[in-house]
Amino acid sequence: MGESFRWLSPLGASVGLFLAIGLLWLLIGALTVPFHNRATGTEMIFVSHSTDREYFGASPSELLSADPALSKLRTLLLTVIAGFLLLAGILCLSVAWFGLKQGELWALVSLASGGLVAIAFWALALLPYFRSGIPVTIGDAILLGWMGLG
Repeated sequence: MGESFRWLSPLGASVGLFLAIGLLWLLIGALTVPFHNRATGTEMIFVSHSTDREYFGASPSELLSADPALSKLRTLLLTVIAGFLLLAGILCLSVAWFGLKQGELWALVSLASGGLVAIAFWALALLPYFRSGIPVTIGDAILLGWMGLG
């Protein structure tokens, strides 16, 4: 099926979207560790400065400087998350390029189910904010994606 693949087709669009997701995860994963303690990175714990301040009761930079253990835990967790983002990005790119691009159904099922699981766990992670009545805006969603870019 490789010879009949066309980028300007529904399959091509799907491959392109999954490649973009994989590249985004690779970029965020690669930049999280070197930038999480610089500039904007220290102004958030999980979502964004204002949302985290409202949820945790103090600004993230105050909390992180006042509690070295919290700062160390944040560094450890972000390092592990960065590693999983790199892993997910590599897998997403590989499955999209070597499976979905060839028209393999297992690749579409794998990519779609993996994406749905990722969305479900982000929703689960944000649930405490929602339960506390703290809105998570589109700006917060963008910051989540770029939190490691400092």
